[in-house]
Amino acid sequence: MRSFLQKITLLLLFTPAGFAMAQVKFTASVSSAQISKNEFVQLKLSVENAGDVQLITPAAFKDFIVVSGPNQESGMTMINGDVKRYIALTYILKPKGPGNFNIAPAMAKADGKDYRSNPVSVQVSNKLASNNAGNNNFTSPFGGMDPFADAASETQFNDNILKKGENAIEKVNKNMFIKLELDKTSAYVGEPVVATYKLYTRLKSESNLVKNPSFNGFSVIDLQQPDNVSSKRESVNGRDYNVYVLRKAQLYPLQSGTLQLDAVQIDNNVSFIKEAYARQQSNAMSDVFGEFGNANIPPEGIETHKVTLENKPASVMVKPLPDINVPASFKGAVGNFTITAALEKDMFSTDDAGKLQVVVSGAGNLQLVNSPEIQWAQGFEAFEPATTDDFLKTSVPVSGRKIIDYPFTVSEPGTYTLPSIRFSFFDPKDGKYKTDSTKPISFTVTKGTGKPSKLKVAETKPAQTETWLNRFIGNRRLIISTVAVFILCGLIFWLRRDKKKEEKETALKNQQIAEAKKIAEQEITDNIEIKEKNWLEKATVLLDGEGPAFYNELNFALKDYLCHKFKMPIETINKKNITEALDKNNVAVDTSIQLQHLINEIELQLYTPFAEKEKMQELYNRTGEIIASLDV
Repeated sequence: MRSFLQKITLLLLFTPAGFAMAQVKFTASVSSAQISKNEFVQLKLSVENAGDVQLITPAAFKDFIVVSGPNQESGMTMINGDVKRYIALTYILKPKGPGNFNIAPAMAKADGKDYRSNPVSVQVSNKLASNNAGNNNFTSPFGGMDPFADAASETQFNDNILKKGENAIEKVNKNMFIKLELDKTSAYVGEPVVATYKLYTRLKSESNLVKNPSFNGFSVIDLQQPDNVSSKRESVNGRDYNVYVLRKAQLYPLQSGTLQLDAVQIDNNVSFIKEAYARQQSNAMSDVFGEFGNANIPPEGIETHKVTLENKPASVMVKPLPDINVPASFKGAVGNFTITAALEKDMFSTDDAGKLQVVVSGAGNLQLVNSPEIQWAQGFEAFEPATTDDFLKTSVPVSGRKIIDYPFTVSEPGTYTLPSIRFSFFDPKDGKYKTDSTKPISFTVTKGTGKPSKLKVAETKPAQTETWLNRFIGNRRLIISTVAVFILCGLIFWLRRDKKKEEKETALKNQQIAEAKKIAEQEITDNIEIKEKNWLEKATVLLDGEGPAFYNELNFALKDYLCHKFKMPIETINKKNITEALDKNNVAVDTSIQLQHLINEIELQLYTPFAEKEKMQELYNRTGEIIASLDV
């Protein structure tokens, strides 16, 4: 399809921080450098380590016929922990005859720069190869049949040829359709359903998506970017189709009952070659598999039909959550979660505000989870909590954690204990409610200084007796004595003020020294606690379990350790900030690179549907080694 292939913008699915350190490579390769004249060869134009590939332009294939392509391909390779991702265009080529042929370098534009590939050579022998030719040659996409042979050219692979009397609309409906796939048709309220809309086609067309489904009754998280349309080959009822994923999303039902899923709608301009013109061209069948614009067929030989397609309706039966044995602390969370809580500091005064941080982590409808209720004792004043989301929305269900900060004050000094915080959720796998809770938290509140009171200064009224004033002015001895008293009082006041200032500066200096000593002692205590804490305790338990739960916990444990190690706020933890923290703390470059690769590999495993036990053990061991090396 021209609109999905040649006009598509090529994007990488992932751009890890490690790519910035790798050099972009643009290479051309062929499946075999030596083929027979009736065989096919695959040309692959691949860009590695690029963050954004804007364009790949091949050289002219003057000695070959384009059987298929360009076909978009993306993937990754991992050697000794070094992950490399690539994006490529592939072409299936058939030689026009025997000889030694050179394919000129291709051009690419990636990350704003121009690149040139290497040239490749193909030697085509004059002999004919059997249908089961050697394994070194590219296998024909037509199951060993040559679509260019004279006997088969008019009877095989003629979907794009419109024969006389043939109904074009019926032919489109037979060779082009939209299909909606659901990973499940029955789910509980809050349990995710993955919906994938696919376009299947065997025709040449320019397609335009004119209607997107609205998903009424669901909370929607898209699993594919709108401009990231890739293709693959699938077989339906024995016929091969090019398949394009139009939209893929995970849907969280918000209500019970039968919920209908809207259809997508696509306008297609499908082009057919009229049979009479196809017979007139000796190479018409080869052009069927290329672009019509390059074929030697006049405009009157091409017939275009506009057809609107949409998928068949589908529905999901949404089951209500059980109404028996519902915990009092249940607020609608569906999935599998844990809850932890901690105070920012366990000692503060009545002048200060405390902060309770509650973290709900796991997998499920995290985006819909409400903040747990806290049972505040009398004398506590709680304020509006602040929530931070740290979600991995590409996993199904959504995984990660929700961080809730509760600021509060206490009016009276004393020793207090916050009771356990209970968090209940419904586990759809087991079909029952579960509850997790935190441990009670004790802390001490000291008496504060309170707000300083404002002193009122009485106004001195001027003397009203004019006789006293006249008497005072007229007595010189009284004036001199009064002036002397004022001077003496001023000197005493001045000396006392200097002394108080000196005492104040000394007290402030001693206070600063004490605070610095306290901070240093606290840092030593924190470092000891970080070293002594077993950060991989939960991951150890999950090591023999399912892969998604293990990798979610391993990812959380590593980032939680880095947060405490480098005193980074939990809501700001990401690869960029981790790299900056490593640089500020003079961590060796080798250790920094190993940590970046480890984070990339753990996040990569979150996308992998099947977990290997050996890989789980390897990443677990490497995580422990990284933590040990950073604690040295």
